[in-house]
Amino acid sequence: MLMCRLPSHTSCWFLLCFVTLQLPDICCKPHQGDLLYVGKELVKETMPLQSGSRLYHLHGLRQSTWYEVKISYPASVRDLDLPVKRQRKLLNTEKLIFKNDDAEFENRKSGTCVVLTVEPEGVVAIPNAKEREMVVYNI
Repeated sequence: MLMCRLPSHTSCWFLLCFVTLQLPDICCKPHQGDLLYVGKELVKETMPLQSGSRLYHLHGLRQSTWYEVKISYPASVRDLDLPVKRQRKLLNTEKLIFKNDDAEFENRKSGTCVVLTVEPEGVVAIPNAKEREMVVYNI
C-alpha cells in the first residue's frame, strides 16, 4: 500500500495490487476478468475511482521465475519543487514482485490472477470542482 502525506488542500488516489493464487471464487472463472500476458503492456485501462476493482488472469508464466507487475497512473498532485518539462506527464507507479514457485504449477487449472483495486484518499484539491469518476492506468 502506498502511504502519502499531503497538505490538507490536496487530493490523491492510489492503486493497490494483489496476486491471488488459485482462489476458487475469483480465478476459476476464466470468463471473468481480463487477460494479461507476460511482456505485454495494456495501456489506457480504466476503472471507477470509487471502489473500483479489476481482475487480470496472468498468462505465459513459467515455474520458478520471478515476475513484476507494474502499474502506472497519472500523478494527481505534482511536486512543486520538481521542474516540469514541456509535454511530459508525471506518473505514479506501483510494483508487485512475486515468484511463481507453486509446486503444483503444471496441474493448476485456475491460473494466477492479479486483483487491482483503487482507493481514493484525501480531499478535492480545487474546491467546488467535480471529482474524477474514472482512473486511467497502464499495467
